[in-house]
Amino acid sequence: MASTAAATMAHQMPPFPIPPMPRIRPPRMLKGTPSPNTNPQPPGKAPPNKWWVQGKWRNPASNASKQQAQTQARQAAKALRHETHGLDIYAYRHVRTNQVVYSLTRTLQETKILKQLVFHGKKTVPASIRPDMWAPYFSIHFPPTPAGALDGLFAFAKLRELSLQRQLSPPDDLIRVTQEDIDVIKSKLGSPVELQELAARDRLEGRIPKLGEILPKKLHARRLMDQKATSVADAAFVLDWISSGPGPLERLTELAANRVVKHNRRTRRARRRINQIREYEDAEQKKVQDRITLALDKRDLEDKSHLPLSRKVLAQMSMDLHGVIDGDRLIEFENVNELRKAIQEWKSFNEVNSKNLDMDLWAKRQYVGREAERKAIQEWFEVNDAPMTEQGSVWNDVAEARAAAFSEFDEKGGKTLKVDVSDKEKPDWAENTEVKMFWSDLNDGLFASAWPKNVVHGRLAPFGVAKTLPPREARTPHGRVVGELSEEETQETVLPVLLSKSVHVIGSGADDGWMPEKMAIASTQEPEPWTKPPEEAEEGETEQGQGQDGQEAHVTTSDAAAIEAARRDAELHSPGLWGRVRGLFGGRKQLVVEDQRRP
Repeated sequence: MASTAAATMAHQMPPFPIPPMPRIRPPRMLKGTPSPNTNPQPPGKAPPNKWWVQGKWRNPASNASKQQAQTQARQAAKALRHETHGLDIYAYRHVRTNQVVYSLTRTLQETKILKQLVFHGKKTVPASIRPDMWAPYFSIHFPPTPAGALDGLFAFAKLRELSLQRQLSPPDDLIRVTQEDIDVIKSKLGSPVELQELAARDRLEGRIPKLGEILPKKLHARRLMDQKATSVADAAFVLDWISSGPGPLERLTELAANRVVKHNRRTRRARRRINQIREYEDAEQKKVQDRITLALDKRDLEDKSHLPLSRKVLAQMSMDLHGVIDGDRLIEFENVNELRKAIQEWKSFNEVNSKNLDMDLWAKRQYVGREAERKAIQEWFEVNDAPMTEQGSVWNDVAEARAAAFSEFDEKGGKTLKVDVSDKEKPDWAENTEVKMFWSDLNDGLFASAWPKNVVHGRLAPFGVAKTLPPREARTPHGRVVGELSEEETQETVLPVLLSKSVHVIGSGADDGWMPEKMAIASTQEPEPWTKPPEEAEEGETEQGQGQDGQEAHVTTSDAAAIEAARRDAELHSPGLWGRVRGLFGGRKQLVVEDQRRP
């Protein structure tokens, strides 16, 4: 009895589901934790055709090697851009909506561009960036100095802020209906006769906005997205702001003094934290320099942990960074040597530290300068409505007021820097404030009422080009490398040759020497209009016939034969309706036989 009950109990109890086993993820590996994937290359001779990738010797065709090569290529390109960060600003314009975005690189980066697009309604912000819809508009280039990099980053931030402010808080006259808007809407609705018919049937109500009211939704979005003219005015305004400010050397001195004053006011705990941050930044800077060596220095043959850069990656770097390819590396990198030299000169010239600076006096001096600037701006806009006019600009008055306030303060309060640097030789770039600006169309610069005197305008190249040195066997006519020339022969300079070009990479100045001269000239010339070639009669007998206008026409025997051959060929390949009818009665076959018999 008990056994029967026990046997039937298992079938009577409802099945209980077994709970799923929770997935236990391994703890996240912290940065810097030793791992087999980060083990360095072991000493000794490397196996043939193998690379040290993720802690193992792997084949170059493996997925791990390909992924590592792509990662190292991105790191090298980013490190190279870090060297000249802020010296160049590139503006792109949407070919349909005239939206303008700004970038610090010659190529469009989707993550950087989408952040600048403001939502104005449905289908105003794309899901992704299409390079074929964005055309180069203009580019701004600052001097390769530390002050030039600071000015470039300042201009980049202000251009984006002005663009965003105009879209989020537009002026009232920009979003109001004008008579031109009404005329455009009427032209799209139909002709004047059709408009009269619609008005007679009361179908125009609500379709034509009234003068002075807020624009309709779609037209409102289209008006705010059109930044072709306003971006040029913003660029002129910001460059005038920078040019009327302190000089390059004064700007760097002011920045260094402000850092010293700010650091002195911190607590001991804050100073300790800042020192740790600076140590971390120094370590990251060392990593950046190591990654730069992948593209600029010759690779050690025994180093199998750094994969060589592919030809495609080097070509992209050459276009983007203006470096000449020599084998598997870049040489003659643009602005890098000049910028490094300028940084070393500034470090040797700088004497600002906590011992040589009177911090309280410096803070008072800065306050006096800011008050003078604020007062000058207030007085300017009491008289003028725009920041720039034909008589001058607000920033010129601000510069004069600041200089007068500083000179008066120095006479009364004394010098803030205890060390006399007047005897020191200033760097060559201390007075270099020239800014180059290249345009895809020079007429677009007329959107601004005036430009600062230190801005030099030029024409923008229509595309980017990559350059490379020819192979060593092709550098001399005898197939010898340059270093193997005899003493009697003169060593000639090897000129780079064009490797590739791309319209998706914004070019530099058309006359700066990077683009070949022939290509620069050809890009400016308009194509010649097509003209019908003159008909030349060949020597031979002529036959007289009647033309379409009833006059006699002279046709040579060779022309007659060519016309007959063309007629036969047309009948064979394109018989048409009557040709098909003739083919039913054998006419087409007869033509084929005659053509086959003809030599």
